[in-house]
Amino acid sequence: MKIALCADLHFGSVPVGLEDALREAMEAERPDVIVVAGDLTLRARRREFEAAKTWLAALRTPALVLPGNHDLPYFNLLQRFADPFHRFHQATGTPHLMPVFEGGGAVLGFNTARSWQPHLRWQEGAARRRDIAAAEAEFAAMPPGAFKAVAAHHPFLRVPGEPRARPVRRADEALRAFARSGVALLMSGHTHRSFAIEAQAGGGGRLVALGAPTALSSRMRGEANGFWIVEADAAAIACTLWLREIAPGRADRFSPSPTKSFARG
Repeated sequence: MKIALCADLHFGSVPVGLEDALREAMEAERPDVIVVAGDLTLRARRREFEAAKTWLAALRTPALVLPGNHDLPYFNLLQRFADPFHRFHQATGTPHLMPVFEGGGAVLGFNTARSWQPHLRWQEGAARRRDIAAAEAEFAAMPPGAFKAVAAHHPFLRVPGEPRARPVRRADEALRAFARSGVALLMSGHTHRSFAIEAQAGGGGRLVALGAPTALSSRMRGEANGFWIVEADAAAIACTLWLREIAPGRADRFSPSPTKSFARG
């Protein structure tokens, strides 16, 4: 299975023309599915969602699109609590838990964005228990031997050297369920920085955790815009980070970094 992972597009803060360069670079790699791991917008404004909708409509590859904390109403508090995903669904039509089956595997979208939290960091994520149970049921119904991956906006694991990679609430419960289900890959955004690590998933299972930098936004955190290309087979999960090159007088382009490969089994 071949996956393109991008996140934190943040329409409303995108340099002119960069969205076309991103789309062309990802689709040139011929992935089975493009995963957009949340934060389509900067402030959940209608015009930002319209720009995201136009970009998504131009994709020729099947896409799995997830909400992030920036996709919840920022100014309209009534809508934030009454119908927080209204504009996101209008732009994407994506249900909260949605598996995409392509290339001999499956990617399950897991919504971690919340309109409020029982602490002051509302921007951080949480895993609902009913969503954890629903995800486990989805995986149980999949064909034996299928490659299984989860995509979410927020990370589920602590990452050495990345203080913004704060695990979602109930991360341990979710990771144990993913381990029981045989999930091999966990993808996220939110931090605006890339990482690729192998980690203990709970119950003795191990998985690869992949974090994407911001794909399009000018709000970078010490790393260029970029995306991941993941190729998974029975032997290994190979992850290649593509980063934006900026040169005066030349159109934006993305170039690959050295591939990181993780053995399976």
